[in-house]
Amino acid sequence: MLALDIDQLYYLIGRLVVFLSILILFGTLAGAFLVLYSFKTGHFFAARLMLVCISILESTIKSIFRLASVDDSIFDDVGMHLRNYINRKEFVRVPKERRFIFMPQCLRSTVCPGKLTPEGIACVDCGQCGIGEAKKFSEDKGYKFFIVPGSSFIKRIIKKYQPKAIVGVGCPMEIKEGLDLCHRYKLPALGIPLSEGGCVATKLDWEQFYDFIHD
Repeated sequence: MLALDIDQLYYLIGRLVVFLSILILFGTLAGAFLVLYSFKTGHFFAARLMLVCISILESTIKSIFRLASVDDSIFDDVGMHLRNYINRKEFVRVPKERRFIFMPQCLRSTVCPGKLTPEGIACVDCGQCGIGEAKKFSEDKGYKFFIVPGSSFIKRIIKKYQPKAIVGVGCPMEIKEGLDLCHRYKLPALGIPLSEGGCVATKLDWEQFYDFIHD
């Protein structure tokens, strides 16, 4: 009788494993399709459900992309735009005085005279890059503006000043990490990707930046 019960238990466990495997497979394929659809069209289907799906199945969806010889950076690009889409409505409700902008130091000119402080690079508006003008424009609208060398500065500033909304500029991986960080802090955040990455003298579509912070 005991042996029979154990056999039945193994049988049920086996069926459960097969069912979960099939469920994960279909979920992965559906997630991959939705990512590609959103990348091609710029539209999102059931945005919040899609975000949960791709967050849970990120590694498997990227594996499917690699097997199909599809650039898996598409996943991060769609993930960023999806979070922007979801967060936008809550973001615009926050007064501009409680919104912070974090700009990466790699956008600075290679001859930038700004010095590092505990709250990032102190811009002196020397005119060597677009940051000085962007800082003035942002602060005139009420935003707090920071030029940061890394995530440790962002965490320190968030802890000290407790903003209610954030705009972050960076490479796709930095934006992904930043949006995840803001999600943990329950902060509506928008990510703006660099148009040309790297470690120094990177580039940003400034028109896109101004459009993002206009609301």
